[in-house]
Amino acid sequence: MPKLLTASATETQSPLCQFTQPTHNESEGQQVPVAELKARCDRYYDYLAALQPPQENTMLRAANFTVASILEMLQESPQSNFIRVYYGIKENGEHELFMAPITADGIPDTSEEAVYADDCCACPPMSNCSNDEFLSTL
Repeated sequence: MPKLLTASATETQSPLCQFTQPTHNESEGQQVPVAELKARCDRYYDYLAALQPPQENTMLRAANFTVASILEMLQESPQSNFIRVYYGIKENGEHELFMAPITADGIPDTSEEAVYADDCCACPPMSNCSNDEFLSTL
């Protein structure tokens, strides 16, 4: 069974994402059935499908980031304790996600040296994520 890294039990009693005290943001691995993770994705799909007009084939449901881009971002931002994922829309109307390192102040690193990671291919279109059990609707 896969392991999901999530806030430790003690963290749920205090505010999460304490940017200035990274030791307060501890995670623990918990066994999670794949079916539970798929159920999360299915609920999002159902939500998108219920919108008027339906958006299940328009709205971004997943994105892919290269490991190399994530590693470069982490290596160039050793002072950052968080990565934030942003949702956006390109000028051509395509939906996208990108990641940014977050400073101890809880804000994105916007220095000249900052490295962000852009998604390389989003789902939909589903052809980018074929055979993905989390995104299958059958």
